[in-house]
Amino acid sequence: MLFSIEKANKLSRNYNWTGERLNKIFSNTKYDISKADLDISAEKYLTASFLSALIYGTAFFALFGALLFFKDGEIRTLNTVFSAAIGLAFFGVFFALHIVYPKLLAKQYATEIDQSLLFALKSMLIQVSSGVSLFAAMVNVGKSNYGTVSTEFENVAKEISGGESEIKALEKLALKTKSDYLKKTSWQLLTSIRSGASLSGALSSVVEMLSNNQMRAIKNYSAELNFWILMYLLMAGALPTLGITFMVILSTMGGSPIGSEFVLLLIAGSAATQMILIGFVKTRIPKVY
Repeated sequence: MLFSIEKANKLSRNYNWTGERLNKIFSNTKYDISKADLDISAEKYLTASFLSALIYGTAFFALFGALLFFKDGEIRTLNTVFSAAIGLAFFGVFFALHIVYPKLLAKQYATEIDQSLLFALKSMLIQVSSGVSLFAAMVNVGKSNYGTVSTEFENVAKEISGGESEIKALEKLALKTKSDYLKKTSWQLLTSIRSGASLSGALSSVVEMLSNNQMRAIKNYSAELNFWILMYLLMAGALPTLGITFMVILSTMGGSPIGSEFVLLLIAGSAATQMILIGFVKTRIPKVY
């Protein structure tokens, strides 16, 4: 986006009517912004998204219009319509990207929470089992170095210190977070507090669930990795080698030699395939420590 969060917050009120109308259409944006922990209202974010996409669309309209003008030497109606269609298409693409961006940030934020949540909950389990209160355990986790998990529990502790009840603060956390595991943890703690059950038992069950899920994810990835290693060997080594061999045989039978362009094209295709496979396998790595 061409506007940072700080600049978007300083936009004039004259543009707010755009964001207010868009907010009625994209009503889920405010929830995505809240889950992504962005310090901006939905109306201002949508206004900034609309203006940013409009600038991109206008820039591409001007660019294609100028290129077609220099190509034909005159302004034609067909070229203007074509440039306007290109600009409108880019406006739609960038506006859609801006709308989806808070949701992507929220998912990334949830992934960061899932990476450290198991260790934070183990620390809380040890403290609660030793007789420390749940509030004091959350305060200690908030002061520890557990990344975004520490930030979440620190915010919960601040709300409780400000007069909010533990139940209300944990409910807000469960409704706000995009992490399924942190959501389950919050509801488990809420159920234990309301029913008077053991908090250490609730934390123990969540820790066991997280450990099993992480072990399952690692086993599934290791099993899946064998298939992708086989595909990599085929795409990177076997198919290019066999392809050149068969083409050499066919060229001797057909009388048409293989040019250097074909070999370079095959090498480039093999290199591109390797990079795609490596990138894809990298995205499949489980988000665990």
